[in-house]
Amino acid sequence: MRRALLCILALGLTASVGEAQEKKKAEKKVVIPKMEFPTDSSGKIVFAREVYNYPRDGRRDPFASLIATGDIRPLFDDLRLTSVMYDPTGRTSLAMLKDISTNEVYKVRVGSVAGRNRITYIRSGVVGVAIDEFGFTRQEELTLNVPSGGRTP
Repeated sequence: MRRALLCILALGLTASVGEAQEKKKAEKKVVIPKMEFPTDSSGKIVFAREVYNYPRDGRRDPFASLIATGDIRPLFDDLRLTSVMYDPTGRTSLAMLKDISTNEVYKVRVGSVAGRNRITYIRSGVVGVAIDEFGFTRQEELTLNVPSGGRTP
């Protein structure tokens, strides 16, 4: 009889544990929140878009093809240093570069940009150029070629 009583108590405990677990499952129902969209006074949904602003301040159009627009010109290999007006203080130095493929002349100062070329320094007979290509920047120099007579024309 004790055995029967113990079995009944054990069954009762397991049944109450099972019921408690079922109650917990029933209480843990997943509630999915409803999306609420902003509406105007008439009840229509208002769509908000991100707006981007691109300051043109001497920059090129980022969506225009470089090949079609010619903004990659002049290439560094086509540039020749034709003359330098050097200021020892470094403030007003000026250099003249010629694109030999198009015969176009560029009057540049430190910080000037011509295509992908940016002038970094101007010294007596030498111009430093930073070339931006494919996300990398390399430094090059253009030197003034003095004719064999020793004087510039």
